Amino acid sequence: MTPRVGVPHFPGTPSRYPDAVRETGGEPVLLDLPAARPAGGVALTREWVSDVAQVLGAASNLEALILDAGRPEELVGILVAAIRLGLPAVAPYQERSTLTVALSAAGFVPLHHDAPEVAVEVANTGEPAARALATTFGLANALRAGLAAGAGPALVVHLFALAREAGVGGFSRMVRVLVPESPAIANLRWLRELGAAALLACLGDKLHDVPTVAGDLKKQLSTAPPASGKPGPLLTFVEGRASGTEALCRAPAEVEEVAGVCRVFSADEKAARAVSDGTVEPGEIVVVCGGGSWGGPGLLELTVLREALKGAGLEGRVAVFTDGLAPEEAGGAWVSLVTPEAAADGIVGRLQDGDALRVDLREGRIRAGVRPEELKSREPQKLPETDASGYAARYARSALPGLEGGGFPEA
Repeated sequence: MTPRVGVPHFPGTPSRYPDAVRETGGEPVLLDLPAARPAGGVALTREWVSDVAQVLGAASNLEALILDAGRPEELVGILVAAIRLGLPAVAPYQERSTLTVALSAAGFVPLHHDAPEVAVEVANTGEPAARALATTFGLANALRAGLAAGAGPALVVHLFALAREAGVGGFSRMVRVLVPESPAIANLRWLRELGAAALLACLGDKLHDVPTVAGDLKKQLSTAPPASGKPGPLLTFVEGRASGTEALCRAPAEVEEVAGVCRVFSADEKAARAVSDGTVEPGEIVVVCGGGSWGGPGLLELTVLREALKGAGLEGRVAVFTDGLAPEEAGGAWVSLVTPEAAADGIVGRLQDGDALRVDLREGRIRAGVRPEELKSREPQKLPETDASGYAARYARSALPGLEGGGFPEA
């Protein structure tokens, strides 16, 4: 019997794999994901894609899924659907994607074979299922490799979602141990020339030997030249102990402290306009509220602000503090995924223009130049009204915080 391999198809994007699946002995089944989707951030998109892909996959009698998508949140959403459906899943390697480097280390990306060929093979055997690869060791590999390739906070968010779906216990504690041990070591040029297998070889004994869609991981690795380039940015968990605040800071390796006077905005676009108008000065900290799981809803990626900082020559000269998500390509210091978020009455929504803020990356501490009692007594920042309805409204009512993956809690 010809194995049926699901191939996700997004409107406006040619599907690359049906012919290749057919040529290797499989029956490609297009899963047409609708163009319309709820407005919101990356975690909301991931949850919506996972739900839609699960429904389409369940109705299509599939034996495997190819994880083909243009955006990281879409790719992880399809992988979540594969876990729920009990299917094997194979991801093609994408040259500029730190997420697929991470998934290579977890075993979902074949390092030396074409993805459609491997997808047909695992569809024939039914092994390994996606859930069997999304283990403690596999996700630890994914975290180390993704950060070594220069991934940002979005990788942590999506791995939290995979751990939750696969029932991996203790993942939160493991992330907080591994993140400070996993600096970026490779630049994109090095990765383009040598690929994920070379980076994984450089990591060597830091990786667990896990099963993959194409055999045990370490049997597929060979020697590689040392990863080269300027040391990449570091991720650091930071907390405000008095307020119970926690966040994830991404900053150049040489930065030990982020400090300045706050300029507070209730939306990405408002902060970007102030930057473009020249009213934000070097050394200030741009505080953006309302981008979290509930407020976004769904973790808004602050791409508009990032482009404005770059255009104004302020990238790296102005820090950002937000309950939203830092873009992966952002330079300078970004303290993002601040939890509790403004929409959950977090202190990020009670900061005001002129407040002093200091983030000590050596000690992992957030310190505001305002007494905790005064912060708690302030009126919270008024956030823009959202017109969330339907799926987005349900998400905004019940979503987990960004530092827990920003998905739906378990039923």
